[in-house]
Amino acid sequence: MRIRHHLRRVLAYWRDDCSGATAIEGALAALMLVSWYAMAYQFTDAFRVKTANMKGAFTVADAISREKSPVNAAYIEGLNKLFDFVTNAEEDSWIRVTSIYWDDDLKKFQEEWSYATRDMPPHTNASIALEADRIPTMPVGDTAIVVETSMRYNPLFGIGLGAGSHQNFIVTRPRGPRIVWED
Repeated sequence: MRIRHHLRRVLAYWRDDCSGATAIEGALAALMLVSWYAMAYQFTDAFRVKTANMKGAFTVADAISREKSPVNAAYIEGLNKLFDFVTNAEEDSWIRVTSIYWDDDLKKFQEEWSYATRDMPPHTNASIALEADRIPTMPVGDTAIVVETSMRYNPLFGIGLGAGSHQNFIVTRPRGPRIVWED
């Protein structure tokens, strides 16, 4: 009986003792605040990288749509360097540029030429057919340029977001004559 009474007093003391509660609450609040700042930074950084990737993709698409001279592999490789500069890419990036047209006899999009950088495969008629739902309707005889970009993203913190890549798929019409491939 005495042990039970003594144990009850000790537990009541621990229950009623408030010394140090402010320090513990402050440590927990600081930990939550630092975690919230880290998450906010990570999501903001992910959107910043995604926006930069989109701007870089549109820059590449606009540059090639204004081209009047024939393009070649060196030109597309230069566009990849431009993309890396615009996006400040620190990780692997690649671009794929494809000229397509609508074939009314076959009732599907056909690839005129395609080139991809950094060991990515160029498009074929079969792979363009898989992307047909992403390409707007085109009149017969019209051409379009499909620009695809990809940039790897590794978040600084491992909170909420994992590593991945930001990709864009842009279809644009040439602003002048048809874009011609030159070997």
